[in-house]
Amino acid sequence: MNSIITPPEGTIKLKNVILLSAVQLALLTISLNSSAEPKQIADKAAEAKKPQSETTASSTEPDADKSNVTVLPAVTVKGKASDQINGYAAKRSMTGTKTDTPIIEIPQSISVVTRDELDMRSVQNFTEALRYTPGVTVDNFGFEGRGFENLFMRGFDALNTANFRDGLSNQGTGLFFGSYITDPYGLERIDVLRGPSSILFGRGDAGGIVNRVTKRPSADPIREIELQYGNFDRKRVAADLGFTNSDGTLMFRLVSLGLDTDTQVKFPNTGGDRAFLRRFYIAPSVTWRPTVNTTITLMGDVLNNRTNSSAFYLGDPGGRRTNVLVGDPEFVRYSTNQSSFSYQIEHHFNEMFTARQNFRHTDQDGRFNDFFPLGYNTVDQPTLQDRSAFITRERLNQTVIDTHLQTKLNTGPVHHTVLTGVDWNVTNASLKFFEGSQDGSVTPGIDILNPVYSLPIAKPDILGTHAKQKINQFGVYLQDQIRYDDNWILTLSGRYDRIHSTDNDLLSAVTTKAKQDAFTGRAGLTYRFANGIAPYVSYSQSFLPQPGFDSSNNPFDPTRGAQYEVGVKYQPVGGRSLYTLALFDLTKTNVLTRDPNDPFRSIQTGEIGSRGAELEAKAELLPDLLPGLNFIGSFTYQEVTVTKSNDIDLDKMPILVPNTMASAWLDYSFRSLGIDWLRGLGIGGGVRYVGRVYNDPENTSTTPAFTLFDATLRYDYGPWLFNINASNIFNNQYVSSNLGGNFFLGTQRTVVGTLKYRF
Repeated sequence: MNSIITPPEGTIKLKNVILLSAVQLALLTISLNSSAEPKQIADKAAEAKKPQSETTASSTEPDADKSNVTVLPAVTVKGKASDQINGYAAKRSMTGTKTDTPIIEIPQSISVVTRDELDMRSVQNFTEALRYTPGVTVDNFGFEGRGFENLFMRGFDALNTANFRDGLSNQGTGLFFGSYITDPYGLERIDVLRGPSSILFGRGDAGGIVNRVTKRPSADPIREIELQYGNFDRKRVAADLGFTNSDGTLMFRLVSLGLDTDTQVKFPNTGGDRAFLRRFYIAPSVTWRPTVNTTITLMGDVLNNRTNSSAFYLGDPGGRRTNVLVGDPEFVRYSTNQSSFSYQIEHHFNEMFTARQNFRHTDQDGRFNDFFPLGYNTVDQPTLQDRSAFITRERLNQTVIDTHLQTKLNTGPVHHTVLTGVDWNVTNASLKFFEGSQDGSVTPGIDILNPVYSLPIAKPDILGTHAKQKINQFGVYLQDQIRYDDNWILTLSGRYDRIHSTDNDLLSAVTTKAKQDAFTGRAGLTYRFANGIAPYVSYSQSFLPQPGFDSSNNPFDPTRGAQYEVGVKYQPVGGRSLYTLALFDLTKTNVLTRDPNDPFRSIQTGEIGSRGAELEAKAELLPDLLPGLNFIGSFTYQEVTVTKSNDIDLDKMPILVPNTMASAWLDYSFRSLGIDWLRGLGIGGGVRYVGRVYNDPENTSTTPAFTLFDATLRYDYGPWLFNINASNIFNNQYVSSNLGGNFFLGTQRTVVGTLKYRF
């Protein structure tokens, strides 16, 4: 558990943040009143319709400087959305530098999953979106019906530490189950930045971050309604509706969906009862451009998630998998109500200065019921698994604000893009954990030979834990992107963070506080050839606070990540392709390991090393010979080793981390053949391979590798679009992991048909 400041210091820090933000907003307000008259707004209406930088990041326009280009009269082109081909290879990203930068100039490995790719693969949950991304392992705990976004990055657990949204931390975590979740239908794209990234975003683990970019209003509004049906009786209705006024100064968008489905989680001896998943999501947003230089976007969303999905299947006393679930369909519940409000302000003072302020507040209320397995009752009944019911009530909220100033200036032949900023991140979490029953009732066990479900379960009502935690982080950062001779790009960054945390055990009336700080940096050099090849080299750092105290009752220092990376990116000039190769050597220090003088305590002498290679291709193959043929390919090789430890895991590989992963996706649109009835037809298919993983710290047993196949069929006719997508089409019954005799089954064959109407 991490912590916060004492009240006097906290008040001072908060005032400093508010003062800094107020100064920035005052500058914005002055500029709003002076930078453009109404007539100027009307004269520049076409320019006012330009999409925001996050949206234009997937544009296919050239990256060249347009300052000397002659502006021609505006021309409006009307056409069906199906005729607009954006492809899979984004050209620009805000995630790697917080400035609108070509991806091949970012000196770190980054992947983008575009909206086109999400739609083509008919992505149904967040981790599914990352199945074809190198360096990322998803679904480590098999099929996830509860909404948790389990993933590893370069061998490090990134369930919560990598969670970012619209460039702001979304990694607030509860004290037991609480964790923010995402519905991919509400996203425009997903940016995956691999390796240490604390320089821009503050606390985070060594593996990297995943930035979810939310759909927001556009000058060319999207209007679509879709109906979806799939196996396991999946039913979903969704809508994405956009509107804009005549001069493009006011835009609105509403994204919403309702989902009601069963899942693959099936309870034996119940006549086929399956766990359910129900979800409701709504996200309104509005963008106002009072001047051609100012953009203000307000966004909100509500996500309600309900399920009774259990996590794993039991093994028998001999360690063999059964089809018995430890949970009960009448008791297990995972229920979350999540909401957020955010705003983004961007103002261009002139060609030199641009100010931005991003803010978000997120709340989650969680109510969770489940069981702990307690082992087999070997004395009375060897096949009876004892279990203990528990209930948690959790609250989680996070407030984040980031204000920065971008400055473009020249010093002789050298061009600078300087970013100076401050951010503030506060997370509050509370937990009530109930176990046992005051009337003495005992949770009934479950017999793996004859499981009986829907038995009366006494409601746990003994308060075993009542805790609160507050984490307060304040950071200051500076970055300079230095360009020389239009080929050399040197990126230098530095950051300082202070984190204060407070943990309250309300049952024992014990309060612990900790203060931590960290300096992090990044240096990267890229050389951009005229033909689109860009080799680079970089060094980057991260830090992650960790809970607990050493034997002297001093709080643990944050873990630290340091990475050396070399690579090359290739983006053909004028094309819609991106090829990347990255080699990395990453070390995480200050890892906790057993104290040799006290087996009940830990010390910070542990270390984990991760090194490997990643390849990725997102390309339109043969654009002149066979346009419409798109390819996604990735390969990952990683050696992750516990290099320092006082425990049994020394020189071993961490659990759940595969050595090798590979994937390939190919799809083709028949539009270019010129045959009318084939014009709207598209087909695609993919293959995914995930290598074996270790089940225990000693590396004595493994879960085998597996290979899965996916396919899609698409037909586009006027405003109508029909898509049928199947993942794991051969229904490979595989196990993702086996931990402590508990088996996590992989995702079974999933077939989903979608009918979309665009207007």
